[in-house]
Parts: sequence; C-alpha cells; structure tokens
Amino acid sequence: MTAKKPAGGKKSAAGKVALKKGRRCSAKVQSKPKVQKCKGAVEVSSPCHRPAAVPKDVFMPIKRRRVANIHNSVIKVFVSHCQPNYHQPWCSNGQTSSTSTAFPIQLATGEKRLITNAHSVELSALIQVKRHQQEHKYVAKVLCIGPDCDLAILEVLSPEFWKGLDPLDVVQDLPDLQDSVSVVGYPTGGENLSVTQGVVSRIDLVEYAQSGTVLLGIQIDAAINSGNSGGPVVDEKGRCVGVAFQNLSGEDDGAENIGYIIPTEILMHFIEDYRRNGCFKGFGTAGFSFQSLESPVLREALGLSKGLSGVRVKAVDPSGPSHGILQTNDVVLRIDGQQIGNDGTIVFERGRIPFAYRLQKYFCDDVCEMSILRPGEDGTGKKLKVEVAVKRVRPLVNSDAGGPNGKSGSMAPRYLVAAGLIFVPLTRPFLESAYGEDWESERPGELSSEMLNLTENGVKDVTGHEPLLLTKVLASEVNIGYSDYEAEILESFNGVKVENLKHLATLLDKSKEKYLRFVFKGKDTIIVERAAATKALPGILAQNMIPSARSQVL
Repeated sequence: MTAKKPAGGKKSAAGKVALKKGRRCSAKVQSKPKVQKCKGAVEVSSPCHRPAAVPKDVFMPIKRRRVANIHNSVIKVFVSHCQPNYHQPWCSNGQTSSTSTAFPIQLATGEKRLITNAHSVELSALIQVKRHQQEHKYVAKVLCIGPDCDLAILEVLSPEFWKGLDPLDVVQDLPDLQDSVSVVGYPTGGENLSVTQGVVSRIDLVEYAQSGTVLLGIQIDAAINSGNSGGPVVDEKGRCVGVAFQNLSGEDDGAENIGYIIPTEILMHFIEDYRRNGCFKGFGTAGFSFQSLESPVLREALGLSKGLSGVRVKAVDPSGPSHGILQTNDVVLRIDGQQIGNDGTIVFERGRIPFAYRLQKYFCDDVCEMSILRPGEDGTGKKLKVEVAVKRVRPLVNSDAGGPNGKSGSMAPRYLVAAGLIFVPLTRPFLESAYGEDWESERPGELSSEMLNLTENGVKDVTGHEPLLLTKVLASEVNIGYSDYEAEILESFNGVKVENLKHLATLLDKSKEKYLRFVFKGKDTIIVERAAATKALPGILAQNMIPSARSQVL
C-alpha cells in the first residue's frame, strides 16, 4: 500500500488545492481485498447572504460520559459488497466482504441512526451490524451516502437493536490543537474493540481519498487502521469530535501514525443536507480556478491599490455557477465580507485557511455574495458586488460512475455497444478497474496522455458533459480494419459533438444516414455502414455473451 501523490498544484474555488493525499482507511477486508484495499497508504440563503448555518439542534442533547463508558455505543459493521466491473460493465466481479465501525446518534427529531464511512458501505449487497459484547447481527439499510465527505447514514429497523443503546454526544465545535483524543473501533489485528490514543496535531483542508474532494479535516497522531473506518473519535469526556476515515502512508516520506478524522462540522453539514433534501446534494463551490496575487507587479497590472488583496480569476467553468457572472482577470476580493489574502487564504479560527473553506460552508443553491475588482482598459479597476448560487461542481472525470443523471455517489456502470464498438464513460472507477487502484501515482504506460490530461485538467463544456472512451472493438465483418482501436476518446458522432453516453445513444437512435461516423480526439475516424451495423449487432452480442447493447440506465 503506497501513498497516492496529490493531483498537482492546481488551485480552484471548487476546493482543488495542492495537498498531500491520504489513504482511505478502508474496512477490514475478509476476502478479495481489492474492493476495500487501502488507497494510497487508502463540492435559499438568508437575506444577508451568509452561509446558511447548520442548526445547533441537529442532535439531541446527550448526557456526557467518559471514554470507558462509550464502548457499548461503538458498533461493528459487516458488509457484503458487489463490485461492478467497469471495464466489462455488463458483468460484475465476485462478492467480497469487509468489516468496519459505526456509532449511534440521536437527531433533534428523536430518531436514532448510525453513522459510518461511505467507503465502508459502498456497493453493498448486505449490511449487518453487531453491538459490543453481543453475538446477534441486525440488518441495516443505507439511508443516505455522501461520497464527497465519506459519510453514510444507516437505519436499523429492529427495536431490539436499540434497546439500551445510548447515542454519542456530538461536539459541535472544533477541538483545540494538542487536545487528547481516542480512536475507538474494530481495526485489523483482532475481533474485539480497540482504543488508540493521540492528540490533535493539525486542522486544515484535506483531500478525501474516497472522492478526491478537498474538505476540512483534522490530523491526529493516533493510529487509524483498516477496520477503524466510520468509528468515533472522542475527547476525554467521551464526546465525539470526529469520524475516523483515512491515514497517510509513511513509505514515501517517513510519515508515521498520521491519521485523519472528519470534523463534526462536516458531519453536521451532511446530516442537515439530508434533512433538507432527503439526499446528499454536496458542499458549495463556485466553479472557477484562480491565481494567487503575491506578485506586486501582477497586482499593479490588475489595478489593485494598497490595502486591497484577493485572487485573480484564471478561468470560469462553462457549466459552473459562476459562468456569466465572473470573468477572466476579475479579482475576487471578499466572500460575504470576509477578505481574501493575496495567497488565497482567509482568517480561520485556527490560523488561516484556503478560501474554498468559506464556500464549502454553504449548502447547494445558497447564494454567496462576492466583492470583485474588474480591471478596465485604462488600467484602473471597478469594484462590483456579484451573487453566485453555489453548486456541487464535480470534475470532468468524476468519482460518481452513475453519470450526469445519477445520484451523488452512484456507482452503476454504464456502457453502449454499436457496430461492435464498446463505449463507456471515462470515470475514476473505470480507471481503477482498468489500470489498478494506484493508476494515479504509477501512471501505467497503457494510460494515454489524453486520458491523463482529461483527468487532471479537463473542464465540462456544458452541464452533463462526460468524456466517452472506446475501450474495445469486438471483431466482426462490419468493423473490419478497426479491431486494433482501443482507449480512444470520442469527440463527435456524425458531425455532432457528443456530450455524454445518453446523448450518444440518442444520436444513434435518430441516425438515418448511410454511415455511422465516429471521430476521436486523436482525429482517427471509424466509419461503418448503419444498416450493416444494425443487422450485425445481435450476433456480436450473442457471440460475446453480452446480454444487451446498452446498460439498463440508457
């Protein structure tokens, strides 16, 4: 298990900052460890436009307890996973099983639920939970999964499970540096409950290994191992201050005992999001990339006078919420009145932090007010105030395999076969399936520069845009001469730029032309006869034991 490298130093308001990437401390794997293998070492406001605050009464007040008294409130989770095969999406890999940790909470409405990590229960066929020092397992269901923040809410319907089970008291403020904490859970190395202790060593934005999203995280020096995932991290009074979820490999830089926990403010945002929407909609982002203004010459050229600071807008995501509002070379000075430094940071209760943190406190569709300076032709700038309704902005090559119309965290594989040509969306799950979990750091030779460029720098042209990949050509008389084509990015079909897989399916259905013309980014072209392709398709599918020419979602 080697640590994944951070994906370059690109900065954006969507939270992409140059940070060291941890590994997801996945559930303890019992068979076929590929599914839950540790990755790496494992995105209506108030009238004043402030971020809509998470209510302080998200949780029911709980009587405080010591660490020794919370053991009965730490739950062991048993999951059977059904792993899709994104490289051959009409079939799946064999089932695997894993164990992880969860803990109970009580919402302000009185309902009791379990909290765990999203990666612990993703792709689940069956979830069972067992209480400390008990033998009976109870069936649990996923109510909501948040891939960006690596959190999930579980429901257990059996009244017997909840008898005598006390929810944990969740602290609604960040801990202080050097505060003592304990990680409680069921990590690898044994079957019984384990407790490790450490201190809070840093609070900063962290890249969440589950999704690549950068959110607030707490670094501790207590060991967090496979199986600890989803378990509570508590202070000396037995109050939950965070959720264990990943650690940092020491193989590359000598790091040891560096674990990361999800702060309770992220947990509260996730739960409030679910309460409002019945699902996870994400954290606020504005959808633009920026450049720091630490150069005095650059500040002067943009018309910044003394006393002003901010960041230069490099580009605006064409499908993002700032499109048509912000422009290249605008200088973003303030967010909701909070000044942005020339280094792209804002004042934070623990020092300074990238301004993306301010945007992430919003819920999707909240309105954010920005103060900007728009340079004029005469070298002076004009101060403006603009409003942006923030959204969950996902990268072009997404961790959500379900596509533009899928729910957040959807992992359903999709494909389309036409004339023996197999097309799939280019997603991070596909890259892991085709090139291994460490494709991002190892960059195997088969991984083309075009795919890497789209992964690191790709931008959505329109809402719903996703790149499509020709993975293979199934040999047939209808496609003679094209059998060696693979790993090609589709650009257009019959002269129309393809937006996503569903769009390609629609174009194929409506095509009345004699030929089907597929043009790829490398400018290679595949042309087949439409009538011959239609006639040959059933035989191609039968010969290759493919049940359908398209995935069910199409």
